[in-house]
Amino acid sequence: MTGRGCAWGLALAVFALGGACFPGAVRAADPVQDLVKKVDARYQKTTDLTAEFAQTTSVRGFASAIKSAGRVYLKRPGKLRWDYLEPTLEQIFVENDKVQFYIPEHKQVLNGQLSKMTNSQAPLQLLQGIGRLDEHYMVSLTPNGARGNGGLPLLSLTLPDGGPDQPRIVVEVDAATHYLRRVELHDVNGNVSTFTFSAVKANTGLKDDLFVFTVPEGVEVIAAPTLAVP
Repeated sequence: MTGRGCAWGLALAVFALGGACFPGAVRAADPVQDLVKKVDARYQKTTDLTAEFAQTTSVRGFASAIKSAGRVYLKRPGKLRWDYLEPTLEQIFVENDKVQFYIPEHKQVLNGQLSKMTNSQAPLQLLQGIGRLDEHYMVSLTPNGARGNGGLPLLSLTLPDGGPDQPRIVVEVDAATHYLRRVELHDVNGNVSTFTFSAVKANTGLKDDLFVFTVPEGVEVIAAPTLAVP
């Protein structure tokens, strides 16, 4: 997998299904309660979704950010397709715990299991459509009180145990639609991956065939790397 796709799983999980998972993480007096309820209502009514995305990854120690763009598709529960179209083609297909990375430039397909590729089960639970993000993350206003383009406050997602090796997530909600507009992943090394979503279309009746990947002739199939057992 190339560096530009290193953070795709967690960001996509939050973008795709996170809205339905915010309310339990806030209290009655929390100023974000109304916002998260509206986001929740929007995502609860979403069975499939298509969006354009732009990704910028800033790696600590490198002067230039890595930029890419493409299109993402999802169908609940558990079906995802993540197409990088610029600067080169890469595709990611997910069905429940199964994931396939297709890199035409390398003539390779990497097959793996999400549950063995991430140290947080929250994205996997969300991808399967059976988990709630508020069972794994605490949701609050960002410490600096920043707001998005539409004037809504940015939300910060952190793990309750505050593990030092866990990413911090910042999300921006679109003021007009209450879908997630932007997701930022801040890792422990100071790297930041930002995904901005646009042209969101929901409930268009996406077919299952869209999420099926057939390995092209002459392409090598190899096992995707997994986390080392502690």
